[in-house]
Amino acid sequence: MLTIIIYMIKKYKKNKLYSYENARLLGAIIFISLVFIFDICLTGYDYFYGYNKSLYQLIEGIQDDIYIVLILILPFAFIVTILAMISNLKLMKKEGKGWKNMLGIILGGFICLSTISVIIGKALTFSTNAFEVTITDYFFNAIVMFIIYLECILVGNCILGIKAAKNIPKFDKDCIIILGCRVKKDGDLSNLLKGRVDRAIEFSQMQKQETGKEIIFVPSGGKGDDEPISEAQAMKNYLIKKGINEDSILIEDKSINTYENIKLSNSLIESKIKNAKTAFATTNYHVFRTMIIANNQNLNIEGIGAKTKTYFWVNAFIREYVATLVSEKKKNIRMMIIIMLGVLFFSIFSYISML
Repeated sequence: MLTIIIYMIKKYKKNKLYSYENARLLGAIIFISLVFIFDICLTGYDYFYGYNKSLYQLIEGIQDDIYIVLILILPFAFIVTILAMISNLKLMKKEGKGWKNMLGIILGGFICLSTISVIIGKALTFSTNAFEVTITDYFFNAIVMFIIYLECILVGNCILGIKAAKNIPKFDKDCIIILGCRVKKDGDLSNLLKGRVDRAIEFSQMQKQETGKEIIFVPSGGKGDDEPISEAQAMKNYLIKKGINEDSILIEDKSINTYENIKLSNSLIESKIKNAKTAFATTNYHVFRTMIIANNQNLNIEGIGAKTKTYFWVNAFIREYVATLVSEKKKNIRMMIIIMLGVLFFSIFSYISML
């Protein structure tokens, strides 16, 4: 299984590194590797002391290894939950209360409590009847695999998300799209949006210094019902204040989400510059998902991320993780069905081995 997954991630990486598929596979590689290493150590121990296991004992051993690795991961999950709780408390103090600002606590608490509940439930369940043992094992193993699946996606998203956030595009760009977000009631930029524009300016300066090539800024974002002007126009005003020539600004003021930011901005760029090389600027936690959106539109667009407050970054990244689960819900449901069928096959095979 590990060999197959490594082969799959190498195959996907050739086409596009930043994808939800790679995030799932990367998380699976880490978890299966831990189980594999643990199982190899125990098997070596048994072999050294001449303890020969039956087929059923081998199957049970693999199941136990999965539980043990899950227990070993639990302290890290607790640490992450505590850190998320601290950041969420700071976030609620700064931004106000609300369930969206408590996602770190909710997710971390769910993973920790569900893991503890399954482990305790498994430990307290006793039966000598083979059929009852099989049914009980299937129930607990199914829940465990569900938790592991969520953890694999989370770990994969974190690794690729951090890598994407640290990405610096090549200094050969003709344009840089700046992704919009809500502006203030007076038309000024929020700190979050200001950070994105400043990061785009910083990239243009780095490119100019490295290659001497000028860049065209493409602020992207429409006007919401509660906004005095479009996000694109607000960014244009800020760019001009920062000394950017108006001729170097091309606004896209129709988009209402990230998908449209990329699609409409790219169409606008292509109408002005053929075969333009493009980058985009957004907040660090948002780079990974934006790259995936660009990849899904068959666009080779690199991203660069602006820093934000740590307390905000943690919760925002978890929001991106939840968005991953929702946007890929059909694939996730299919994967869960496959996993449940795999656990069922494993349980039936285990039951036959006991007879």
